[in-house]
Amino acid sequence: MIELTTRTMEEPAPLNVQPTPSNKPKPDVLDNLLKFFRQFLEYCAACITCGCYKGPNGQTGDVYETELMEGERRAVQNLLQYLESEMGEQPTINDERLRALCILTYSDNEELQRSAALCYGEISEKMTVPVTEVILEPLVVLLQSKDIQVQKAASLAVSNFALIGPNKNKDVILGSGALRPLVRLLDSSNVEVQCNTCGCITTLATTDATKHVILKSGALRPLLVLAKSRDIRVQRNATGAILNLTHLQSNRNELVAKGAVPILVDVLQSTDPDVQYYCSAALSNMAVNDKHRAMMIAVGYYDVLVQLITLISSISTRVQCQACLALRNLASDADNQVLIVRLGGLPALHKLIRNATEDTLSAAVACLRNLSIHKSNEIPIIAEDFLPDLCRLATLTEEQEAQKHATGTLRNLAAGEHIKIISSSGCAESLAEALLSPATHIAVLVEVTAALAVLADEDDTKQQLLEIQGGKVFSKLVSLASLSKNAEVRYNCAGTIGQIALAEIPEDLLDRNVPGLLLYIDKFLGSSEPSFVHISLWTLLQLLNSAIFRESFAKESRLHQQLQAILVSKQSETIKELAQNVVNKLQRSASLDTGLGGD
Repeated sequence: MIELTTRTMEEPAPLNVQPTPSNKPKPDVLDNLLKFFRQFLEYCAACITCGCYKGPNGQTGDVYETELMEGERRAVQNLLQYLESEMGEQPTINDERLRALCILTYSDNEELQRSAALCYGEISEKMTVPVTEVILEPLVVLLQSKDIQVQKAASLAVSNFALIGPNKNKDVILGSGALRPLVRLLDSSNVEVQCNTCGCITTLATTDATKHVILKSGALRPLLVLAKSRDIRVQRNATGAILNLTHLQSNRNELVAKGAVPILVDVLQSTDPDVQYYCSAALSNMAVNDKHRAMMIAVGYYDVLVQLITLISSISTRVQCQACLALRNLASDADNQVLIVRLGGLPALHKLIRNATEDTLSAAVACLRNLSIHKSNEIPIIAEDFLPDLCRLATLTEEQEAQKHATGTLRNLAAGEHIKIISSSGCAESLAEALLSPATHIAVLVEVTAALAVLADEDDTKQQLLEIQGGKVFSKLVSLASLSKNAEVRYNCAGTIGQIALAEIPEDLLDRNVPGLLLYIDKFLGSSEPSFVHISLWTLLQLLNSAIFRESFAKESRLHQQLQAILVSKQSETIKELAQNVVNKLQRSASLDTGLGGD
C-alpha cells in the first residue's frame, strides 16, 4: 500500500489589523477658542486708548508682558472670521490662514501659541484634503512646546490629520519631522498628551515603511511603559501601536529583544476588551516564530495559554477570535498542542464552534485543527463529541474557511489510530456531500479529497463511497483525477480511487468510468512528478483485476508504450518495479484469457 497523506496544520501567520485610537471626549473647544479670539481683539482695541484694560486672562496692560503686534491682531482676526463663518464641513488651510497660524505659533505669547494649536485641532477634525509639509511646519514647532496645553492640542491635531485625512498624510507627517517630537512626548507625565501621542503613532504605523521608521525612532521603550498605564485610554493606544509594529518580522524580533513578551502577557490579563484584543493579536503575530513561542510559554508557567483559553469565552466576539488565532499559532508546537488540551482548551473551543459564525468560527476550527495533529489529543477530541459538529461544518459551503479547517481536522483524526470511529460517525457521507457540491471551493476540495483518501483505507468506507448516490462519488473522483486543474486534488483523488479499487467495484459503475480512468492513468504515467507515476502504477495494479478494465486497457497502445518507457527511464527502482509488476500482470492475464478462449 502507498502512503497517501500526512497530518496537516494551519500555518501560523501574522494578522494585520488597524486599531482605532482612543481619545477622551473633548469639551467645546471651538467655543472657547472663539471666545478667546474675541477677547484678544477687544483687548487690542482697548490698548490703543487705555493701558489699564484687562487682557484675555484678566491681566492689566502693566503686567501683560507680551508686546502686541499688529500682525498678531490681523492673524487672530483672520482665523476668527474663518472659524466663525467660513470653515464649514470641508476646511482647508490656504496661504493666508497658514500665515496667520505661523504668526500665532511663533508668537512669544503662550496664549496665542495655544490658540494656534487649537485652530489646527479644529481644522484637522474635518479636513479631508491632503496636508503638505509646509502646512505641518508650524504644527511640528508646536509639538516641541513646553506648555502642556499646546502639547495636548498639537498632538491631537497630528493624530487627526493621520486618522481622518487621506493615507498620503501619514507619509507627509513623517517627512515633516513630526515623529521625533511625538516620540519625546511619549515620556510626558500628562495622560492626555500620552493618549494623543500613542494614538497618533498607532495611526502612523500602518505601512511597512512607517513601522520600520517608528521602531528605529526609539518609540518602543516608552510604548512598552505606557502599555501598563493605569489610564485605560493610554493603555489601549499603546497596545494598539505595539500591535501595528508586530506586523513586520524584523520589528517582532526587536520587540522580543526589548522585553515586549512578558509585558504583553501581563497586560493580557486586563479586563478591557480592547486591550485584550490588541495584546492577543500582538502575541499571535509574535507566535509566528518558534523561538518567540517558546518565550511566551516560559513566561509565568503557561500564563499565556491559561489566559487565552479564558478569553475564548469573552463576551467580545473579536476577542474570542483573536484568542483562537493566538492559540492556533502557539499550537504549531507539539508540546503546546498537548498543553492547550490539558489546560481545558477543548470545552471552550467546542462551545464557541457550536455558536460562532464567520471569522470567529474559522479561527476556532483552525485552532482545533492544529490540536488534532498530536496523537495524544485524538481521544480527548473524540470524547468531547466534536465529530458531529465537524461533519456539519464539512458541508457548510457558505463558511469556506471553517469548512476547510473542519475537513482538515477530520483528515488529521482519520490519519490516527481511531479511523474506525471516524468512519462510523458519518464523516464519509459529509465529505462526499462536499465533494459533489458545485459550491465547494477548490481550497476546501483539497482537504476533502485528502480526508477521503485517508478514510478510504477502511473497508467500510470503501463500500460507502461506492454506494453513495448510486456511485456518483466514484465518478466524481475519476473526473477530478483526470481533469482538475489542482495537482493536490488530482493526486488525492487518484489515491482514493486506488483504495476503492481494492474492493469489488460494481461492473456497471466501472464500465461507465473506464474512459475517465484511462485518461487519468495516461496523464499520471506521463507526469514529471515521480509520486504521480507511482500512484498511477499502484492503482493500475488494482484495476487490472477487473476483466472489463483489462479489456479496455489492452487496446490502449499508448499506455503500453508509456510502461515500457518507464522501465528504461531514470525513475527510482521502486517505480520501475511497480511498472514491471503491471507488465507481468498484463502478460499473465493475456495468457489466461487466451487459454480460456482456446477452451
